[in-house]
Amino acid sequence: MLCGTCGTSGTGTFCASCGARLSPVEPDPADSFWDDDQPTLAQQPTAAAPPPAAPPETSWEDWLVTQQPASPPPSPGAAPFAQPTTGGPPGYGPPPPRGGGPGVLVAAAVVAGILLLTIGGGTAWWLTSRDDDPTVAVGASTSTASTVTVTSTPAPPPSPPTTTTTTVTTTSAPASAADQLADLRDESLGRLVTDDRWAVSLSAKQDGTRDERQLTGSGSHVFRLPDILELHQGLELLYSGDASVYLLKAEDLGSTAGPEDDKIWMTIVDPGLLDSREDAETWCAGQFPWLDGDDLSNACYPRQLTTP
Repeated sequence: MLCGTCGTSGTGTFCASCGARLSPVEPDPADSFWDDDQPTLAQQPTAAAPPPAAPPETSWEDWLVTQQPASPPPSPGAAPFAQPTTGGPPGYGPPPPRGGGPGVLVAAAVVAGILLLTIGGGTAWWLTSRDDDPTVAVGASTSTASTVTVTSTPAPPPSPPTTTTTTVTTTSAPASAADQLADLRDESLGRLVTDDRWAVSLSAKQDGTRDERQLTGSGSHVFRLPDILELHQGLELLYSGDASVYLLKAEDLGSTAGPEDDKIWMTIVDPGLLDSREDAETWCAGQFPWLDGDDLSNACYPRQLTTP
């Protein structure tokens, strides 16, 4: 039988090429499509149609290829062709049966097999990927955990408090001349021996004494306590190497007598080996050879070291 859709001859109920139902009536060759490179039926000489050839063996792959859309038909008006009586759009042949044929069932089976293979392969890959790396889930992002070691440095011990030592130097006022004279007297009394020996007095003055025969360091004849102290320090410097020098008051010796003995400051020099007044006068004359009389007695006067 000849297929009314694609023109292929075959046996059975459905066409092996396009799957259309085969008609028992042999269709008119003028109703079939022609190739682009073949002349129309009007241009071909009338000849007897050759007997139909046996359909070739068709494999599943060939069958899938034949399911591709056929070439579009020539534009209408090129040659009239009969309308099929089975229904459907004009010029496109009869529609395939509603129930489908063996070709449709085979195609559905092939598609289902492909789907099963695809799903099975994807499942196997998913399971394999989970077995290869059980710690990473499919589609999950991975992250690398880093360990940070923090070394704690103990704080340094607090510094000991700084002790600032402030030295305050207090400069006291210099001792007065009266205080210095008192200290020198105390020192002299500590070493004085009153055994009736003879000595000489080289100065005997009180505060405010006027001496016309002597001058102060400033050139005055009036002696104040600082002048008396200065005169004593000069005499001590001159005679301390060969004699004992004392600073005493007149009341400290029994050889003096007067109403103001407690105010007179005396510088006593004990050269030693003076056993009498004459020995003391001789020593004074030797120390002041340019003086005599009252002038010599004013500068050097004999005193006996006795208890008051």
